[in-house]
Amino acid sequence: MDTSVDTIHLSSTPEHIRQYVEKCQLDDGGFFFARIPPSSLMDTYYAVKILSALELEPSRPDKIKDYVLNTVKKFSYIGINGLFAAAEVLHELKGNLNALSGFLLRLNALKNSMGGFGAVKNLDLEIVSELETTYRVLVILDRLDIEYDHSQILGFALKFKNDDGGFGHSRISTLASTFYATEILNMTGYDKSELKLTPQFLRGKENVWKLNYIEDIYWLIFSSLNMHEKVHMAEWMVSFVKGCQRASGGFARKDVMGIATLQDTWYAVSILKALNHW
Repeated sequence: MDTSVDTIHLSSTPEHIRQYVEKCQLDDGGFFFARIPPSSLMDTYYAVKILSALELEPSRPDKIKDYVLNTVKKFSYIGINGLFAAAEVLHELKGNLNALSGFLLRLNALKNSMGGFGAVKNLDLEIVSELETTYRVLVILDRLDIEYDHSQILGFALKFKNDDGGFGHSRISTLASTFYATEILNMTGYDKSELKLTPQFLRGKENVWKLNYIEDIYWLIFSSLNMHEKVHMAEWMVSFVKGCQRASGGFARKDVMGIATLQDTWYAVSILKALNHW
């Protein structure tokens, strides 16, 4: 298999990617990859994070903040994903985070019996890990400068550590759960030198036949960075990500199929930046 990064399908310059992102902004101020109203809080999060990673300013930041604040005020129920996206966008754009304080009781109601947040069994298909909700709640609490029990959260995350060094429910380790676990361990100040087998688990996954989608590469790279480990197949990863770019400037989930989305473009930009492409 060709692992060269010289064959670049399209222009992945920051400006080209910015054009894709800006075209996904709707009249309400938010973003949605399908460009059909209404906007999506999560897509708005991805759009803002993409531009921030590229060190670019959104063209209408006040319009974006208004969209987020109006959405938070309009709906009586906003899930964790929406609150996470709103907190991150407002933090990134220096907006009013106090607008989210009314949702704190909802966060407390999501505590589970294992010491974390959210469900840990029978997850919806769109939830990629039992640790994802806990990670996003911690981000919200951090953005709102609210204290939480680090030791309890740490204990929850470590319950998913498996004998192979990875993390996951029912003794099945996944890259997604390992990524969220290492993020949580960073946030709670855990000494990751105790995770002696985790680098070995990650190296075992760094195989071209096991990294089928752009999110797999994202989880592997950032798990490795969290563990202060080197990525060994960087050239192949850059080549794969380049192949995921579409004519719009955005990126899809896989090189051979799929349409560009803001989520996959966020993965792509994060990967290329982490691998010093820019």
